[in-house]
Amino acid sequence: MKSAHQLVTTLQALQIGLEHQRAGRLPEAERVYLQVLEVDPDNADAWHLLGIIGLQVGRHQIAAELIGKALAIQPNNVEALNNRGNALQGLGRYDEAIASYDKALAIQPENEEALYNRGLAL
Repeated sequence: MKSAHQLVTTLQALQIGLEHQRAGRLPEAERVYLQVLEVDPDNADAWHLLGIIGLQVGRHQIAAELIGKALAIQPNNVEALNNRGNALQGLGRYDEAIASYDKALAIQPENEEALYNRGLAL
């Protein structure tokens, strides 16, 4: 079990990584997320955010794999399901993408992003 101090440190690190990512400093963000995973290899957020970097640079296969690791830890993460669908769609694997969107929509039927992306995949 992690102490409260470690938890805050992990959350702060993820926030720093997000700030880098939003500013387009993807190598810096990637470094932060990898450091989080060194300490906490089951951190679904770090895996998911690494996968989003893969999406941002057009590396859909890596994105699908990394987001898949996040979903192995948090299988009902709607945002991760949607982003994995986007990665699969980028690979032309439309049936799998639709299945990912469908799972997201089963959890959160009003999710407009998943509905929109499902429509694109169809």
